[in-house]
Amino acid sequence: MVQASKMMWDRAVGDADCCDLIHPWTPGCVSGATTMFWSSFKGSCKFYAVLYVIQLLIRGKKMNKKFLLQQFDSYLKSAAFGCLVGTSFVPFNCFFKRFLFQRFYYHTTVLFPMTLSGVGIYFEPPHRRYLVVSTFFNLVLEYWVRMLEHQGIVKRTPLRETIIFMFGSAYLFYLMRQQKDKNKKMSLLWFFTPPKVNRQPIESTSDKCDKSSLYCPHTGSCSDYIIKGYIQMFGLGCAMTMLRTVVPKLGTPVKAIKSITAKHFTLGLFLGGYMGIYRLVVCILCRQFKRDSARHAIPAGFLAGTAFWFNPNLSVSLASITSILHILCSRLYEHKILPENLPLPELLYALCQGLLFHARVMHPEQCPRYILNLVHTVTSGKVTLVYETFLKMLAIADFNK
Repeated sequence: MVQASKMMWDRAVGDADCCDLIHPWTPGCVSGATTMFWSSFKGSCKFYAVLYVIQLLIRGKKMNKKFLLQQFDSYLKSAAFGCLVGTSFVPFNCFFKRFLFQRFYYHTTVLFPMTLSGVGIYFEPPHRRYLVVSTFFNLVLEYWVRMLEHQGIVKRTPLRETIIFMFGSAYLFYLMRQQKDKNKKMSLLWFFTPPKVNRQPIESTSDKCDKSSLYCPHTGSCSDYIIKGYIQMFGLGCAMTMLRTVVPKLGTPVKAIKSITAKHFTLGLFLGGYMGIYRLVVCILCRQFKRDSARHAIPAGFLAGTAFWFNPNLSVSLASITSILHILCSRLYEHKILPENLPLPELLYALCQGLLFHARVMHPEQCPRYILNLVHTVTSGKVTLVYETFLKMLAIADFNK
């Protein structure tokens, strides 16, 4: 993939017409915007349908009619959000080219219009909005780290990412367990929410129950609690991997089975080990000190982070930082340090969206893979076509030079 510098961009497409770059599939701006609308409509419906189905499967709880109707309503709003963002790329650029800037500048072709279209986040339901903001902020952090690595400023290794994850996990679990009962549950970008601190011993009706486990934040025996958590998360990790890599090959069942290797179980080992070690350490500390405490989450989260070694992933290692900032920012709102009428999350999302779409075109090698797939799916490949058109124009400019 080619990275576009400002000089390259100005030389190749600065004076191009919008039909040559923004909507190469049709000469007219209106028809170009119409085509982009239908492409974004179909792509958004497809993308969010898969996303919501996966969320329902992960939830795994009994779902009644009311809940399903709420999910369908949220799905329609999310699809409208995706359609708006995808569609806006063409009309915004055509308008800016003709009436404001007169040419395509490096920062006004993708970064500026896609930042403006970030206001579409208000289409998302409130309970999903902050999760979307956290996801995009985490992707921006990943993009910046990849850029720093590309420039030789930082060097990534599995060991360094594991250490970052261990410290981040420790502090994050501590903050999560500090939350009071009165605080409403936040949609954090994390695998699971630890139980609240057990302020009073949990009564048990069983005479066989180990009395020392009454101080733990769970009912029943500690061994059942730990093993159950490990199996659930291990199964979830393996299922997610199989859905992503094996299920698409089911057209040839023999090849699908033969394609299964040890790598397909690394995510399961990570998630299962992460949950199992965390619960094990918390139970040991509760039994040792005969009380539960939010501070128990610090060594538990730190040691549980060692499971990250099974499946190192930059985005996951940075997710702890994103979730920590989410909690700390929410506390600023709770203590009235930040005014409630300040739409900081929505503004942050708009900036993140602009940066990530800019990265998709200008720095595709450093752009997170999630964004590459999202932009391609939501626009039904139209933005990919725009990028390929830019590469052709760049090749022509280099040839003429």
